[in-house]
Amino acid sequence: MRLKSIELNGFKTFATKTNFEFADEITVIVGPNGSGKSNIADAVRWVLGEQSYKLLRGKKTMDMIFSGSEQRPRAGMAAATITFDNSDGWLPIDFSEVSITRRAFRDGKNEYLLNGQQVLLRDVYELLGKSGLADRTYTIIGQGLVDAALSLKAEERRMLFEEAAGIGLYRSRKADAERRLEKTHRNLDRVEDILSELKPRLKSLQRQAVRAEQYDQVKADLRVLLQEWYGYHWARVQSDLNQAKKQETKYKLELEQARKNQADFDRDLSDNQARVQSQRSRLNTWHRELSEHHSQKENISRERAVIEERIRSLEKRIQDLETERVRLEEQTVLTHERLDHSRGDLTTDQENLAEFQRRADQAKKALDDKRSQMGAIEKEATDAQNDLNEFTNQQIRLRSQLVDRTDQIDKKNERVQSAEKKVKEARDSFENIHKQFLKIKGEFDRDSAAKTEIETELDQILVEKEEGEKIRQDLYAQLSQKKTEYSQLTAELLVLQQSEQKLAGYAEGAKLLLTESRKGKLPGALGTISNFLEVPEEYEKPIAAALGDFLDAVILEEDKGSDKALELLLKETTKGVLLPLNRLVAIDRPKLSNNIPGLIGIAADLVQSPPKYRPAIELLLGRVFVLKDKKDLNRVLRDQPPGTKAVTLKGEVFHTTGEIVAGNEGQAGVLSRSRQRKSWQEKIKSAGQEISKLEDSLNQVDNKLSEFSEQESSLKEKLSKARQTVDEIDKKFRQSSHNKIEADRQIEWESAQHQLLLSEITEAEKDAVQLKGDLEKIQTDISLSQERASQSISILRGFALDEEREQLAHWETQVAVAERALQDVNQRVDEREKAWTDADNRLKTNSKLSQEYKKQIKDLADESQFLEDGEKTIQKEISELSKLIDETDLELGKDEEDQRELQNKEADARRILNQSERSYAQSDINFTRNREKLESIQERIKEDIGLVELDYNKDISGPTPLPLEGYVQKLPVVKEIPKDLGGTIREQRAQLRRLGAINPEAQHEYREVNERHDFLTEQLSDLRKAEADLKEVIAELDVLMEREFRKTFDAVAIEFKDIFSQLFGGGKGQLILSDPDDLTGSGVDINVRLPGRRTQGLSLLSGGERSLIATALIFSLLKISPTPFCVLDEVDAMLDESNVARFRKLVRELSSETQFIVITHNRNTVQVADIIYGIIMSSDSSSQVLSLKLDEVDEVIDS
Repeated sequence: MRLKSIELNGFKTFATKTNFEFADEITVIVGPNGSGKSNIADAVRWVLGEQSYKLLRGKKTMDMIFSGSEQRPRAGMAAATITFDNSDGWLPIDFSEVSITRRAFRDGKNEYLLNGQQVLLRDVYELLGKSGLADRTYTIIGQGLVDAALSLKAEERRMLFEEAAGIGLYRSRKADAERRLEKTHRNLDRVEDILSELKPRLKSLQRQAVRAEQYDQVKADLRVLLQEWYGYHWARVQSDLNQAKKQETKYKLELEQARKNQADFDRDLSDNQARVQSQRSRLNTWHRELSEHHSQKENISRERAVIEERIRSLEKRIQDLETERVRLEEQTVLTHERLDHSRGDLTTDQENLAEFQRRADQAKKALDDKRSQMGAIEKEATDAQNDLNEFTNQQIRLRSQLVDRTDQIDKKNERVQSAEKKVKEARDSFENIHKQFLKIKGEFDRDSAAKTEIETELDQILVEKEEGEKIRQDLYAQLSQKKTEYSQLTAELLVLQQSEQKLAGYAEGAKLLLTESRKGKLPGALGTISNFLEVPEEYEKPIAAALGDFLDAVILEEDKGSDKALELLLKETTKGVLLPLNRLVAIDRPKLSNNIPGLIGIAADLVQSPPKYRPAIELLLGRVFVLKDKKDLNRVLRDQPPGTKAVTLKGEVFHTTGEIVAGNEGQAGVLSRSRQRKSWQEKIKSAGQEISKLEDSLNQVDNKLSEFSEQESSLKEKLSKARQTVDEIDKKFRQSSHNKIEADRQIEWESAQHQLLLSEITEAEKDAVQLKGDLEKIQTDISLSQERASQSISILRGFALDEEREQLAHWETQVAVAERALQDVNQRVDEREKAWTDADNRLKTNSKLSQEYKKQIKDLADESQFLEDGEKTIQKEISELSKLIDETDLELGKDEEDQRELQNKEADARRILNQSERSYAQSDINFTRNREKLESIQERIKEDIGLVELDYNKDISGPTPLPLEGYVQKLPVVKEIPKDLGGTIREQRAQLRRLGAINPEAQHEYREVNERHDFLTEQLSDLRKAEADLKEVIAELDVLMEREFRKTFDAVAIEFKDIFSQLFGGGKGQLILSDPDDLTGSGVDINVRLPGRRTQGLSLLSGGERSLIATALIFSLLKISPTPFCVLDEVDAMLDESNVARFRKLVRELSSETQFIVITHNRNTVQVADIIYGIIMSSDSSSQVLSLKLDEVDEVIDS
């Protein structure tokens, strides 16, 4: 027994705590439909960690909790606990009894407990996975799984066999290995990407490091040349500045004197100008006043003339007014007489109008009485005539409508026949168009496929061409880079050769001796010792420091050369070092201890030279120890003889006698030239070879691209033709499709029109019948209306109104005439009253104007007399001003003459001042220019050389030197420089520019990146090894899974054949592989032949037959790979009694290896049970458990 019990509490329908104890072999659970017995199978599945609520017959966590009913409240949580017997240790845990609990709460939270301790779902999976329970699909078998075993695809059915074979662990390991392999691939890609990024940077940094070293060497050589050049120009510029200062002082004194003279003349001229200006100001004022007086006099004269003219005008107006007054008085009398006559005519006309109006009113009253009598009779006749007209109009309208309806029916019948014909034609046309559409569609599909094939081929060519272009661009970029590198290396080698040719960086004495040697004037001079040394790069600095002044020592082959060299050095007063080989004395090397860790060796042993010059090397470097640093200095120099010294890698030189020399690192550049020359020559050769290879590769790629271009042109031409063909067919296809749609629409439209016409004909026929009835009714109404109209007309003919109308017209005419006459008289009276009033008003205005004009004449006469008096006063003032102006003009003439003389003198003084200012300004500009030149050259010295000590002439002030003696260099005083020194400096500067921007940290960065590159290269190797190991593991797992699957399949196939025969009482059942050659992916098919039948497909079998076949398959799997326990949930539902007996027998046989829990409501299945539980549904909707005896089963099932 493996499964001891299961306890449910609040799970689905089990509201209360319910415990099931299971038998060692077979436990049967029975109950009616809907009692909740299948919830026990769901509980087992749920506790074992199932996460699919669809398999648990729910949608969410709350569906697992008892939902309550009217009699019982809902549960707050669901819990289920399974207890396993682990006395034989089939579960990998040190407990003889193992219980697994799962709880669910209404907030959706789930908990898992193992022997009462809360754990994770992963822990449950790991525990059950090692025993096979977690991966077995057929541990819990429901009716759905039985049917699904046959419905599955062959590839899906394979999973059942893999579970039986127990290769799930292998597959898990393979999946894990594949994940690790994928991760390894990602790491490989990442490392390769990083390396691909680092390689160009590494090469770039390497080039930068080399360039930085070259840059330092060229800069050191340039510094030596610049010191000489600036030494010469510094002294020269100071001399020019001193001369300019003297000139500036001279012209400054002359300018001050000229300014003083100019100031005196300016003061005298200013005084004179002030007097002249004052006189001119007074004259201007007097002239202005005189002008104003003349202007006033002229204005007064004009005003007097205007006044006299106005007086004459006013006197003339007074005479005209008097004449007008006499005429107006006569007109007023005549107008008043006419007004009185018009008022008499008005009274007479008013009396006549009243009489005529009375007579007209009497005639109108007699006419109105007679008209009232005739009105009633006329109304009756009019009404009868209106009715007659209305009925007649209706009759005409109805007749017209009837005719229209009849015509419409005839026309619509004709259109019906035409529509039937069109419908038939449209259907025939649709059939033809449809056939044409199918034909064109076939052509379109064929041509489209051909076009697609060409496009695919063209795309492939374009992709290959694009890749070729990228390769070509990369090759071209590499070629350009190599050519640039080649040109740069060649230029650098040329500069180095030029520097050596010009002896840049050598001491003055060495330069002199080597120059004379090249001219043939110094026999036996072989060169400086640095020319014959090959020093490793890391020792260049200490060797240069150790040699010191001997670095530029000239090696001589014989004594004769020594005498000549000494003569030259003494003549030029410069220092030089000579090494005559025939006079050098060998020295003993100091003792060397091997126990000093910081000691590198003797300097002479660290360099190489031709044997001929070895004595000189031993002499200079044989007693020099080279140390890593100065930590072991005392141990090395202790007890060493005088003359022995030690040098560190930093270039610090320590003597046994105690002196220390440090600095002057630029000397190492001379030693590096030989190494640099050889290195650049090798790089130039290598770059040339790489250029040739790249050019060959580029030619090959160009040829390949030409082929691609030809293929592309050919395919594009084919594609163009294909597209043209497809476009033409497409147009035909679209047109045909459009025609088909239009034809279909035409059929629909014509059919609709046909039906519409038929319905319209029916409606028109109904309307015609209705119209005929309406016409008969209207005819009767017309006859009645005609009779009423005739009677009224006969009565009206007996009445006459002519006499009354004549009387009324006569008196109305008399009234109109009288009204018109009265209106004319009123108008005349108004006009004559207005004329009399106007004449009287004008007479009064005339008298008033005459009085005003007389008063104006008196006022104007008074004003004229006042103006005459003012004119006399102004004339007197004019005479006085004229006298003052004449006197002042005489004085102004004399002062202006004096002013002209002063202006001439001032102009001469200003001309002298201008000349002095120009001279001084020119001298000041010259001085400033020289001073700026001095400052400029000082700045250039700082920029090109750095901090140096400068000597100033006594007349030129400079900054106070800082107390940095011994730390800064002193600019040498040079009186003459070589002619080509400027060109050499320009060449060196050009070399620096060609080298471009230099990264000072390049060497450090290069070392760091190189170390990282080496580390990643090692990691890449390890990853590739891991990749190979993982692939080997995956291959081994594939072989192992194939072997286990084959073994299990063969065994299950044999058992399936036997069990099939048992369940069906004969027949043949086979399990076959869908692809025997691929055991890792092959599916499993089922072939069956039932007893007495031919071979049939599974889908053609009945439900019971399919159930038996599925049962045979599952029992075969259980027999070969038994599970610890198995839950069968109504798998016998489709079986009849005979088949149930066979099913029961097989369950009993398998129960020896597998513990069964059978859920059923079949009476025959129950007979196989060792323990029976009955499940019923209580009134509160919860499941209740009964422990039964075999004879009580029927009662439970029937309930």
